[in-house]
Amino acid sequence: MKTSLHLIALIAVVLSSAPVSGQDQKPPANPPQTSGGGARAVEPSFRLVRSVSGTKIVDQGGRLAVEDPRTVFYAPDDKQIIVYFTWEGPTGPHHFEGLWKNPSGKVAMTSDFDYQPDQPRFGGYFKMLLGDTPATGVWTLEARIDGESAGSHNFQLTIAPRPDNVTSAPARRLLAPSEIYSRAAAASVLIENINQKAARRNVGTGFLIGPGRLLTAFQVIDDAAKVRIVGPQGRMIEATEVLAWNRRQDWLILKVALDNIAALERAPVDSETIGSRCYFLDVPAEGNRVLVETSLIGKQSLGTAGARLNIADTVNRRAVGSPVLNEYGEVIGFVGGNLLPGAAFLEDAGFGARSNALGITSRGSLAVPINLVDESSGPSSTIDGLASSGQFMPALVTTQSVLSGSLARTVNRKTDPPQPIDEKIEFSRADNQGVLFLTWLAKEKRKGKPTLRLYDLDNRLISEHQNKKKITVNPNKLSYSLWDLNFATLPAGIYRFDVLLEGDIVWRNFFRMVE
Repeated sequence: MKTSLHLIALIAVVLSSAPVSGQDQKPPANPPQTSGGGARAVEPSFRLVRSVSGTKIVDQGGRLAVEDPRTVFYAPDDKQIIVYFTWEGPTGPHHFEGLWKNPSGKVAMTSDFDYQPDQPRFGGYFKMLLGDTPATGVWTLEARIDGESAGSHNFQLTIAPRPDNVTSAPARRLLAPSEIYSRAAAASVLIENINQKAARRNVGTGFLIGPGRLLTAFQVIDDAAKVRIVGPQGRMIEATEVLAWNRRQDWLILKVALDNIAALERAPVDSETIGSRCYFLDVPAEGNRVLVETSLIGKQSLGTAGARLNIADTVNRRAVGSPVLNEYGEVIGFVGGNLLPGAAFLEDAGFGARSNALGITSRGSLAVPINLVDESSGPSSTIDGLASSGQFMPALVTTQSVLSGSLARTVNRKTDPPQPIDEKIEFSRADNQGVLFLTWLAKEKRKGKPTLRLYDLDNRLISEHQNKKKITVNPNKLSYSLWDLNFATLPAGIYRFDVLLEGDIVWRNFFRMVE
């Protein structure tokens, strides 16, 4: 089949319109037409961030965007194909090549040019003009920078009338950071978690997703006796009604009486890829929100706990529940997604437990994808209803009675004090025996029979063991408690232990069981 093709390669970096010259086309047969231009984008690293194909490209205030993103094209109705790449890499002079490979895998033509981006993130697009009878099938455009592969993009060419439902819809407008900040800040509020003693236990963030519907992370309101919303101009209102929630997925929608606040829009499902730029509002201090520009560095599926996004930056705990927005100001998720419900409060009670390592990421922070939030899921409830139905994790007491606690393979009982041997937070069927060892150092004299409770991650009580002997813990005097553990019947998963004394939860730890 005779193929009629024309290729025009252009490089563009947002905010710059200076033309790029010096392109040198190397077609296998007939020389194609070429032209070039430049513009600049923003941000660091050296890799392909994304690639998008379409038939039209537009300049949105110095930032380029494909107007009709798609991967299937129809000749002769579609006259050209544009593929736009965004990279992150070092600034300075670079040599760019684009290799258009036909469905048989052969290079139909190439183009090259030299360009010197002055920002670590830069974008470029290649344009292919279609003749009347292009080779049909799956094409690949391979990009190279300085001779190294810099990503590729696949698209399909077919000879058929373009379907009516394939239209050239206007491109979504890329927003400036200042616009994203204003939009996110206008929709966000602080949420105060008030405990049974009327003390403020925790402060988090929420944002409007519709009239009277405030989305936040479940952990923000966990074990609250009362939830108070700090709205515009410091106005405080109480929220009691819960429209929908999922404890394991870490999201909850409150019904709130907030008027004249614009809700944020959801991004299209799965519209973001690894490396995509995104933004969230951190809260370094109350009344102070700052826009953090970050990127999506990972995704993971956690079964019944749903999916999680991993963003590159860490956050202040006051920002848990803050929306994560894409470059169009749409919500892709929100800060949260704690893998261990309730673990965030261990540090508040003075326990920097090793088990926290089971619920944190090695880099950045977790976020809950917005597509997990189902506003119609389950019956509505109230804050009191969640508490009474066992959805909340009871808080640790603020006055400590325990100096330290550890899970271990065994304990040397001949030493004074006894010494745990092989401390761990992961047990298997092969080493299903263990010991929980507690060292008491109370601030005041207390008596009682310590109780050990075992829960799964859904907050269901699995077993309860009460010491037969009553103990007395005295101020400034060490004393000890020990439980022999048998994990043989526990399925793989993550669990927690609570230790109670006189009804108060005085110690908590998480551990993992593996096959």
